[in-house]
Amino acid sequence: MAKLLRYVSWRDGQPRFQPSPALRAEGYRGTSLRWPEEPEAGWSPEKLQPDDRNSGRWFTKGEAVDWSAAFVKAYEQKRRKAPRKPVVVKKPVRLFTIADLFDEWQRSSKFLLPADPAERRRMRAAKVIYSEKTVSDYRKKARVIERHDPTLWASPVDAISQPVLFGLYGELIKANGLASARGAITVLGIAMGWAKRRGKVTFRENMGVNPTRDLGMSMPPPRVRFGTRTEIETLVAAADHLGWHELGDMVMLGVWTGQRQGDRLQLVDYGLNKGRRIFRQSKTGAIVAVLEAPELERRLAAAAERRRPAKAAALLAVRPAERKAIEARFRRVVLNEFADRRVGFEQRVSWQPYQGEYYAHRFAVLRSFAAAGILDVPATKEAGRAVWIVKPCPSLEDFRDADLRDTAVTWMALAGATIPEIISVTGHTAVSATQILKHYLAVHPEMADAAIGKMVRWFEEGGETEFGI
Repeated sequence: MAKLLRYVSWRDGQPRFQPSPALRAEGYRGTSLRWPEEPEAGWSPEKLQPDDRNSGRWFTKGEAVDWSAAFVKAYEQKRRKAPRKPVVVKKPVRLFTIADLFDEWQRSSKFLLPADPAERRRMRAAKVIYSEKTVSDYRKKARVIERHDPTLWASPVDAISQPVLFGLYGELIKANGLASARGAITVLGIAMGWAKRRGKVTFRENMGVNPTRDLGMSMPPPRVRFGTRTEIETLVAAADHLGWHELGDMVMLGVWTGQRQGDRLQLVDYGLNKGRRIFRQSKTGAIVAVLEAPELERRLAAAAERRRPAKAAALLAVRPAERKAIEARFRRVVLNEFADRRVGFEQRVSWQPYQGEYYAHRFAVLRSFAAAGILDVPATKEAGRAVWIVKPCPSLEDFRDADLRDTAVTWMALAGATIPEIISVTGHTAVSATQILKHYLAVHPEMADAAIGKMVRWFEEGGETEFGI
C-alpha cells in the first residue's frame, strides 16, 4: 500500500497529500484529500489539485490510491515537458605555476630582441629589452630550477613561502654550487617581481612580500685570476699550431683591448685614426679608440691576409646587390675559420661570425690543448725523449676567456696606468675598475713594490705632509 500511496500520509484515518522537500521547493503545499462539499457532476478524486481546500468527505483508501497515481503521472509529464536547466560545469581554477611564470615572462617584450643591431642597442640602453647574454643567462638559470625540482616547478607561485625557497637554495648549493644557486634564486626573484607588478601573483603565503627577498644568500668569493705572459703566449702558440688562428686573435684582442667576449666576437674594424684602432662595443654601443699595440697590429694584419682570397671569391659569387652584406661581414674582426679536417668531413671554411656558445666550446678545447701541451710525436720517437711543439702549461686548466679582460686591466695597472686611463680603454665604470684592482692587484707583489718605491722617492725628495697657510 505504501508504494501505491506516494506522497500520501494517513493521520487518524484521514489521508493528506504530503509533498517531499523537493516538491515543497517547487511550491507544492500539503493538502487534505477530501471531496468538495457540493461536487459538480462527473467530479472524481483524480481531479483534486494539491492546493484545493475541500470540506466534503475524506477519500477512501481506494480513492487515495487513484489520486496518488494520477498526481505522480501528471507530475512526471510536467517534468518531461519543462525545459531542462543547463548544467553548469565549473571550470577548474587555473593555478599560476612556476612553469607558467617563466613561460609568460620569457614571452614578454623584455625577451623580444629586434633583429636590427642598432635598434637592439637603442632599446637595450632604454632598458626596454634584455641583452642577448642576459636572455641566455636567465633561461639557463631557469632550467637549473626546473631540472632540480620538477614538483616545485609545477607548484603555484602563490603557494611558495620563504622557508620553501630557503630550502631550495640550500639544495641547489649542494647540487650545483653557491654561484649557481644564488643565480637561480635571483632570477626566480626577478621573474616573481615581474609577475607581481602585472597582478598575476599576490605572494599570499609570504604576506604579500616576494619570498626571494632577505634569504640571506651568501656572496661567492671574488675570482682572483689574471693571465701570466707564459699562459697568454701558450694559448696563442697552441691556437696557431692547430690552425685556429682566429682563437689566437681573440686572446690577443682580449689582452690588448680589454673588451668583453661578446664585444670581441662582434667587433667591426673601423680602421686606424692617428695610430688608434677604432672599435664599437656591442653591449653599450660606445666607440672605443685603442692605441694599436705591435702585437695586436701583427695579428690583425695576418687575419686580413688569411681572409683576402675568401673575401674575393665571395664577392665574385654574388650579385651586386649582395656585395654590401659581404663587405660588412668581412669587416668583422673575428670570423670562424674552422674546417674539420677529419676524413669524410667537408673541409670548407664558413667565414661566418661566431655564436657565443660555440666560441666558448672552441675556447675550452683550445685551453685543454694548451694545458696539456702539444707533443712533436716524430721528433719524440727519434730523440727518445719528449719534444714539445707547445710546452704544457697546467695552470691554464682553470683559465677562462673572461680572464683575458681582467688580464688587460691588471697588465695596464702593473705598467703604471691609472684608473681613468684603464677605463678609457676597457669601458669599465670607475667603480667596477676599482673593484677589479682591489681583488687582482692587491695580491700582486709588484704593485706593493711599486707603491713603496714611489713613497721612498717622495720621502727622499723631502715630501711634506703639512701645508702652510
